[in-house]
Amino acid sequence: MESVLVNVENVSKKYCMNLKRSLLYGLSDMARELTGKSLETDRLRRDEFWALENVSFEMKQGESLGIIGRNGAGKTTLLKIINGLIKPTRGKITIKGKVGALIALGTGFNPILTGRENIKVAGAILGFSSKEMDERLDEIIAFSDIGDFIDAPVKSYSSGMLVRLGFAVAIQLQPDVLLVDEVLAVGDLRFAVKCHKRITEYQNNGGSLILVSHGLHNIRFHCDKAIWLHNGEIKEYGPSHEICNSYEIFTARENHDPGQELYFDDTIKIMNVAYPTVLKSHDPFVFEFTLQVKKKIKKTLFVFSIMDIRGEDIIDNYSGFDGFSPFLDEGVYRVKLKYDALHLSKGVYSITLVVSNNTINDHLAFFQQSFKFEVISKKPEFGLLSLKPEWSISSSI
Repeated sequence: MESVLVNVENVSKKYCMNLKRSLLYGLSDMARELTGKSLETDRLRRDEFWALENVSFEMKQGESLGIIGRNGAGKTTLLKIINGLIKPTRGKITIKGKVGALIALGTGFNPILTGRENIKVAGAILGFSSKEMDERLDEIIAFSDIGDFIDAPVKSYSSGMLVRLGFAVAIQLQPDVLLVDEVLAVGDLRFAVKCHKRITEYQNNGGSLILVSHGLHNIRFHCDKAIWLHNGEIKEYGPSHEICNSYEIFTARENHDPGQELYFDDTIKIMNVAYPTVLKSHDPFVFEFTLQVKKKIKKTLFVFSIMDIRGEDIIDNYSGFDGFSPFLDEGVYRVKLKYDALHLSKGVYSITLVVSNNTINDHLAFFQQSFKFEVISKKPEFGLLSLKPEWSISSSI
């Protein structure tokens, strides 16, 4: 039976928004602790708020947990409490084994010491002997890939170098639980790929991961389960793909607006836009609109883009490349764009539409993420696209 590595029981944390009052509260709480008096953990004092409130979950050996939510939801606070960097106001956390963490740039590093010296200090804190650290040192330095800077004071490091060294120390020491915050996004693309590969190897060797990320594809790929934090509380907890889907739909509906609609030429107008707002993955997709034109356009060009919840392009179509650049006289036209099958994974998407005259840069109208639709699917999906391959197997003998 798998043992429970991390057990979080009714953890809450409150902060004060006023610095001066926060210091006074801190001194008051210290005095109460020293005199054996109980702290007032349930009541909010002036300018205080709950960053976390009654958060409970457990993670077993070999499991990986994602934590998602918008900025200010309490994700990093929870990670810092698990790592022991801050104390919870109330509640209890039990951790079995060693914890490695990459939570914030430079966390745990002494800026005066060199990178090499900080590696040894980190190892000593985790309980490794000097001999054990000497055996791991070259591997950590090689993975960090910061060259001669390993013998320079950490205060001289760039943000990318801090991430490299921090991640190398955190994962090469093979902790039982690895805590990773969004700071991986600071590194360059080559190092990010290297990190994700190393995380996968760590998980395959039985390591447990708690990952905070706004990149839901990372949560879906690396994590078995996920917690959605909202205003310091757990809104949903369950299989990662289900929680990520719920969060995407909630975010899209919460931020629903008509988008940015700009007309650069008053002789053109787009009206009566029609498209399916909900469809199944692999279903046909048709986008139609009425185009009212009050002057001749010799070469009309259309750009049609489908974007994910973060605003990143998934599908782009430039009508000029598709051989579609009609001459338009004055009048009213119905424009249709059709995909025989839209192979998108479950989630919420938006559409950007641009109409140009002759060249792609001569905009007549611009609709940025103005049209939202939802793709539904019964099966769990992890990528952005959901393609149907043909599988086969044959004997090589």
